[in-house]
Amino acid sequence: MTRWLLVILLICAPAAAQQVSIPVADEISGRPYAIQKKWVIGGIGNWGYLALDPVARQLFITHQTSVQVVDIESGAVAGEISGFEDVHAVVLDPSGPYGYTSDGRADQVKVFDRRSLRIEATINLPCAPHSIALEPANKLLFAVCAPIVRTTAPPTQSPIELSRQSSARQAAGRRPATRIPHPQETVSQVALIDTDHPSLLGIVEIPGELRFADADDDGHVYITASAHRIVRFEAARFASEARDDLASQRQTAAQSKVGAGPPATLAWNDQSETFGRSVAFKYLPDSCSSPRGLAIDNHGHRLFVACDNQQVLVLNSLSGGTVASLTVGPGSDSVAYDPDRNLIFTANGGGYGSLSVIRQHQTDSYAVIQNLPTMERARTMAIDPSSGLVYLVTDLHGVKLDHPPANGIGTLKLDPIEGSFQVLVVGN
Repeated sequence: MTRWLLVILLICAPAAAQQVSIPVADEISGRPYAIQKKWVIGGIGNWGYLALDPVARQLFITHQTSVQVVDIESGAVAGEISGFEDVHAVVLDPSGPYGYTSDGRADQVKVFDRRSLRIEATINLPCAPHSIALEPANKLLFAVCAPIVRTTAPPTQSPIELSRQSSARQAAGRRPATRIPHPQETVSQVALIDTDHPSLLGIVEIPGELRFADADDDGHVYITASAHRIVRFEAARFASEARDDLASQRQTAAQSKVGAGPPATLAWNDQSETFGRSVAFKYLPDSCSSPRGLAIDNHGHRLFVACDNQQVLVLNSLSGGTVASLTVGPGSDSVAYDPDRNLIFTANGGGYGSLSVIRQHQTDSYAVIQNLPTMERARTMAIDPSSGLVYLVTDLHGVKLDHPPANGIGTLKLDPIEGSFQVLVVGN
């Protein structure tokens, strides 16, 4: 029988995660947040984002090859949506019966019925979707695909010619020529999907690495990106441009009597920093080394951006200007906003694992009021707006001792403990 040794989490925390001091809360209420429950729901593999249905009282958890549906009243698994290769994100339509998932390895977005938990439609993409955002005003789904790296300049000489030149230089007593690597660029694609008639409307290609997407109530979609940027889409204008391009492509195909094929990929290379176009971006301060998670205050027009150097930025979503910057726990990955209680949460799955709680005051000032230790890798979350409870997921890691290192030779490998995947319920 395989024996497991649980390793103390603090020992395994990356040293780099402790480089910035943990902030001291300056405002703690009489009822601080705490982990109230732990529901072990099992399953294997990595996990992605969560979504909560406050009406059906269900929590949707993307868990590699399936979406687990947990009843938040009992903590029991109420169902499962299967048929995925590697599901990353799930979003729910607040005004309809459907939900949407991104299956990165399959290059697909799937539509499922939230009652029957059956997949109703599959939309094939030319890229691997990760984060997805539903823009409700125009019924559009934005799927952010994994970045790809391209060589920008093809070689002018074949490898055989380069080898011959290098051999000739060596024979002549000269140093072999140093091969200059060809420049490369990282680009990301965003797929635009019509949810009324599930279909792909268009693809736009943007330089850099795009990460997390979220939509506001005013027809905008925001995406965190590398190089200190926030990308913003004017959903209606972008959809109109995509539909015009698609119609033009189909008309050309009809005239040439060939199949129209999938929508063309549009390359966006506008480097002007502005928020006034269908696709635009805004630079973030250097204090945010790499933006990751994102949440939106629709009423106050504020964006909350988690950076990987323990910083959370508060931005004006209309102008892109910085309102505040706060220090939170190490390893921030996702952000959630509770508008009824004026609280912002960051799930810090790196290091020892923590949940930072930020108070939003009426004066548009912000303060970290608590840093709650949680568990390692508890990096994604969802909030129940009715109760204010926060749900996080994680698992336990340990080492197998059936083949321990002999005489100090070898290393112990940390592996997920089967059946340890669990939901943490945090409240006050």
